[in-house]
Amino acid sequence: MNENFIAENAKLISSIHGLGVKIYRNAELRESILGNDVQVGDDSILLKCKLESNIAINRRNFIQESQIGRFTYTGFNTVIRGVEIGRFCSISWNVSIGGKNHDIEHVTTSAIWGFYNMLGEKLTDFQYNKGKGICQIGNDVLISSGAIILRNVKIGNGAVIGAGAVVTKDVEPYSIVAGVPAKKIKMRFDDKTIEALEEIQWWNWPIEVIRENLDLIYSTKVDKSVIEKLKEIAHTNNL
Repeated sequence: MNENFIAENAKLISSIHGLGVKIYRNAELRESILGNDVQVGDDSILLKCKLESNIAINRRNFIQESQIGRFTYTGFNTVIRGVEIGRFCSISWNVSIGGKNHDIEHVTTSAIWGFYNMLGEKLTDFQYNKGKGICQIGNDVLISSGAIILRNVKIGNGAVIGAGAVVTKDVEPYSIVAGVPAKKIKMRFDDKTIEALEEIQWWNWPIEVIRENLDLIYSTKVDKSVIEKLKEIAHTNNL
C-alpha cells in the first residue's frame, strides 16, 4: 500500500489527493485535485489544478488553473498558467507556459487588475477573464529549458520545443521547433509514421500494457517494424 508523505509546513487548502503522494516543504495546494503517486517539490504552488497519477512537479513551480496528464514531469522554476497538458510530457526547468498577454492596442499596456488591487476594489468576472485563453499541450511533448509558450497556442502530440524557444503560434504534431520566434526545424518522422502514431495513441494504453512493452517504446528507433509491432499490441489488447 502506498503511503503519503506531507511535510509539516506544507499547506493543503480545499484540496484532495490520492495515495502515494509526496508533498514537500513549503509547498502549497489550493482548490486542487491530485491523483495517486504525485510529487510536489519544495516551495511549489498549485492553484485550482487537476493532476492525474504519477506526476512529478519539481521545486519552485507555480501552476495555476491547469490540468496535467499522467507521467508528465516539470523541472524547477517553471510557471504554468491556464494550460491543458497531456500525458508523458517532459517539461524542463525555467519554462513559462500560458502567461496572460498584455493588450498593446489600448492607451496603456498596464494590467487592469493592478489598478483595481491598488484601490482595494474587486474586478468583475468579465474584467478578470478578458483576454484569458487556454494553452493546449499534447501528449509526449518535450519542452526544453528556458522555453516560453504563449497563451492560446496549441502544441501537437510528440512535438519538441528547443531550448530558449519563444513559441507564438501552433506547433504541428511530431515537429521540432526552435528559435525566437520559434520556427519549424524539421519533422521527427515521415507523414505515414506520424499518422500511425497519432492513431495508436500509446500514451493512453493501460499502465500494464506500457510496462510490458517498455523496451519497444523506450529503446528502439521508430521504423516500419516498430509501427507494426505497436499496431499489433493495440489490436491484441483491443486498444
